Amino acid sequence: MGRVITLQPGQTLSETDAAAVAAAALQAKAIVFPTDTVYGIGSTGLIKAAVRRLYELKARDAMKPLPILIDSAEAAKRWVEWTPAAEALASRFWPGPLTLVLKPTKEGRLLTFPEFPTLAIRVPAHPVALQILRAAAGPLAVTSANRSGEPAISSGAQAARAFGDAAEFVVDAGEAGGQESTLVDATGVPVRVLREGALSRQRILEAVPA
Repeated sequence: MGRVITLQPGQTLSETDAAAVAAAALQAKAIVFPTDTVYGIGSTGLIKAAVRRLYELKARDAMKPLPILIDSAEAAKRWVEWTPAAEALASRFWPGPLTLVLKPTKEGRLLTFPEFPTLAIRVPAHPVALQILRAAAGPLAVTSANRSGEPAISSGAQAARAFGDAAEFVVDAGEAGGQESTLVDATGVPVRVLREGALSRQRILEAVPA
């Protein structure tokens, strides 16, 4: 069983704990933590073995790429080809429950596999998630902390039961938002809503004039 760090509502990690959780991810170990949508299980996005282990733990279809979490829109521009549509959406909804699908930059190809032409990327609006991302100072590959085909997990206790034996750290901050992010292809205009989640299709389309 990995270490479970239990936080009270509104509490954030100590600097020591944030550094330890981030260091585990950078060492290709799995970590479980809350986001503004659901609990995620993640690791560094820069080590392919770490990403493959997340697929195994989740029993995820290998043809479904893993999303990448970063701590700011400026950081995102290093990894993906930024578009006017991405700028419009990110300026309105980041940090928040919006995942943008964009073409990777040359450096961004390090975060994905050759068979995937795009990269899904997001800045979460959860203080604990942002703490970990800033401490890691780099992109984390993160997927919802549930086995494929099962409902997403919004409780830290549930996340610990599901992945506590596989993760180096589980950060239990109580209840997360409970609804997955909205997934939008922003490679061009009009944008395409690939999955409607916490943000409605209407709000997305209103933010990006056709």
